[in-house]
Amino acid sequence: MDLLVYLIGTIVQTLDLTCILLKTSELSYDKMERYYPDFLSQLGDFNLEVLERSEYSIYALSRDLRFTYFNPAWFRFATKNGFDKAAAKKLALGSSVLKWIRGLRLKCYLRNNYKKVIRTGKIWHFDYECSSPSEYRLFHQIVHPLYKKSGVLIINTEMFKLPMSTMNRKTFHVIEDRYIQSDGQIVHCGNCRHTRRADEPDLWDWVPEWIDKLPANYRLSICPTCEHLYKET
Repeated sequence: MDLLVYLIGTIVQTLDLTCILLKTSELSYDKMERYYPDFLSQLGDFNLEVLERSEYSIYALSRDLRFTYFNPAWFRFATKNGFDKAAAKKLALGSSVLKWIRGLRLKCYLRNNYKKVIRTGKIWHFDYECSSPSEYRLFHQIVHPLYKKSGVLIINTEMFKLPMSTMNRKTFHVIEDRYIQSDGQIVHCGNCRHTRRADEPDLWDWVPEWIDKLPANYRLSICPTCEHLYKET
């Protein structure tokens, strides 16, 4: 996953009340802070214990869209989806969520709407696909404003998943000449993960071999089918 890539852990209780440390036995990560001390004062009506026990993947961002909190479910989801140790070391409190969002269109869309939630105090909802080669998965993201416009709390829920074999989605194999554009790039939809044909640009194919690992010469765009999802409101 892009925006949505994660870690796993077992909570270790310490006498230091300023943070909760994460000990990741499955991936042998070092201890990590999961929230900043001032995050607690930004929760408002949210209950930290409820967030910690939630099965949903939850994280928080500051006014400038840097990570200030990860719940345990966020880490579990990461491991399940193959988030590796090298990436985990780069993903830490204080890092920008924007650097984890691939594709300029999606990056600008999410940045603008996260900032709008902070500015207006209104909750924002967003549906997105995050399928694997074998499963169709649709997620729902709810973005809540934090206390006194200090940031946002983001809750990701899996709405449903179905075997890809039931989706009537025609499968295509990797034939690079079919997909390499005139600029040498392979264009991939950042939402549904279909690949654009070079000789028939209105057609976007499902190429499972490029779901888990994109070719080095790819760039992200949004296909016509997903275009309506990214219109500014």
